[in-house]
Amino acid sequence: MSIEAKWVRDKSTPTMDQYMTNGFVSFALGPIVLPALYFVGPILSEDIVFSSEYHHLFNLMSTCGRLLNDIHSFERESKEGKLNAVSLHMIHCSGDVTEEDSIRELKSFIDSQRKELLKLVLQTKGSLVPRACKDLFWKMSKVLHQFYKKDDGFSSHEMISVVKEIIYEPIALNEE
Repeated sequence: MSIEAKWVRDKSTPTMDQYMTNGFVSFALGPIVLPALYFVGPILSEDIVFSSEYHHLFNLMSTCGRLLNDIHSFERESKEGKLNAVSLHMIHCSGDVTEEDSIRELKSFIDSQRKELLKLVLQTKGSLVPRACKDLFWKMSKVLHQFYKKDDGFSSHEMISVVKEIIYEPIALNEE
């Protein structure tokens, strides 16, 4: 049983730490990004794949994605009775913060996580993870920020039309 289902079944409210420990995994970038790392060039040894640096890069990228998703899906999920980082932040602050305050604080946390991710990507001294792999974590973070730039990227009609254009519209080449 998933952890979220257990929380719903037991009518329990997780702490922010519990939610985020589960949330960065349940955001489900692992099956997308981690296999792709094997195709970017450098051979990844078990030492690299099981290193704390590799895990930290994944955690930072996924945490940003989870929080961006939660911020932009808060209204819809609230109507559905689902908890997310915004609602949990408001609950655990005993109602002393507004939705806007919670979102502002979560955005600030996203910024700090993103800066830490960039610092790891640019770090060369003592780094096990090849730069090409670190760049993939950074690029995925940039994609997530673009995806959630205006709204919930998964239910955005604008995003859906852009994707359809990319897939179905021919590329115009200027040939003389």
